[in-house]
Amino acid sequence: MNQAKSSPSKWKAMISRFSRVTSSGSYMPEIDGLRFVAIMAVLLYHAHILFFANAIPQTINFPMSWDWLNFAIGQGWFGVQVFFVISGFVLALPFAGHYLEERKPVNLKTYYSRRMVRIGFPYLIALTLGLLFALGEGMPLVDSLQRYGAGMLYSHGLFYQGSLNPILFVSWTLEIEIQFYLLAPLLCKVFKLRSFALRAIILLSSILLFQKLSGQLNHYFPSDIWPHSIVGQLQFFLAGLLLGDLYLSFWKSKPSSSCSAWAFDVIGVASWLFIPFALKINGSHSWLAYLLLIAFTCVLRGRLLKSLLSQPLVATLGGMCYSIYLFHGAILYFLHYNFIIPIFGVHKGNWPINLVPLAALILLTLLGCSVAYYFIERPSMRWGSKKASAGPSQP
Repeated sequence: MNQAKSSPSKWKAMISRFSRVTSSGSYMPEIDGLRFVAIMAVLLYHAHILFFANAIPQTINFPMSWDWLNFAIGQGWFGVQVFFVISGFVLALPFAGHYLEERKPVNLKTYYSRRMVRIGFPYLIALTLGLLFALGEGMPLVDSLQRYGAGMLYSHGLFYQGSLNPILFVSWTLEIEIQFYLLAPLLCKVFKLRSFALRAIILLSSILLFQKLSGQLNHYFPSDIWPHSIVGQLQFFLAGLLLGDLYLSFWKSKPSSSCSAWAFDVIGVASWLFIPFALKINGSHSWLAYLLLIAFTCVLRGRLLKSLLSQPLVATLGGMCYSIYLFHGAILYFLHYNFIIPIFGVHKGNWPINLVPLAALILLTLLGCSVAYYFIERPSMRWGSKKASAGPSQP
């Protein structure tokens, strides 16, 4: 009996050892739950090519075959845009809190130093490991060092016309995050306006403006630099700013009624399930930010969705998303070719049998990334929290 009672407490204690370090008590577990959705979409997206024989289908044929799974997982790149919306929301709160609720102003020195400590140290480790691996695989020394240097400056996309960094192929999104961090204090000046309606109009119009601007630039000056820079992704951060405004202005102090919460849950589930299929609709990229606005709203205002995404295991894995994002590529491919294939004898396109090795690969990759999180990222979180001890809190 005592052993049965102690099992849940042991489970909670184990999870708490991997929980994200925050600087205050304003933690919102559902935000880490959204990070979980984003990182699992990205992880499955990068893993699925190891198990499917065919390219990602453009349509779903009837009667449906296992290609529907290839189709759905193959849209997992949208997890990156989910991360961008989360960043906009999280960074909006301290600035909007100052302007709208008369909290103390954001200390910009603390703001920048905290982010560079928390982001920079794990990134440096991942980039350096990527350099060593690239050299081991025969990449020319000069080219490797040049790309390593560009990565260190968070500017590989600028120096190499938007191409991915072969040292660390996911680093392009971190470069965009840094660009947004630099712009955020200026963009958040919108919260100085006293009228919510005016702020909402400006933010919604800006989302549309940057959608059109990115498309026009890519049309007249075709280059990978547009989608791989802040110019092509700013609309998602702006959507996060608007969500932060809505949260502080209306939602934080007025929870949803039981009836409306269930309505948000139903719409939210439909929205999140619809996104992978919506991305194949012609022109859908131009309104993805608005669809994510709806999906995020339903999580923040719903009851069931918020509860599901706030579950300790889900929120804890979501809190580990940065380490998973940085290290999953190397761990994924190492495990697949050294363990999964020898053990399971994987043959591409062998469905539903491939569900077993796919699940095993995802689980082992998460375990490997959790080690990196515990020994690399979590200490940097503590250092970053010390930097933020005098600053405003964030979820």
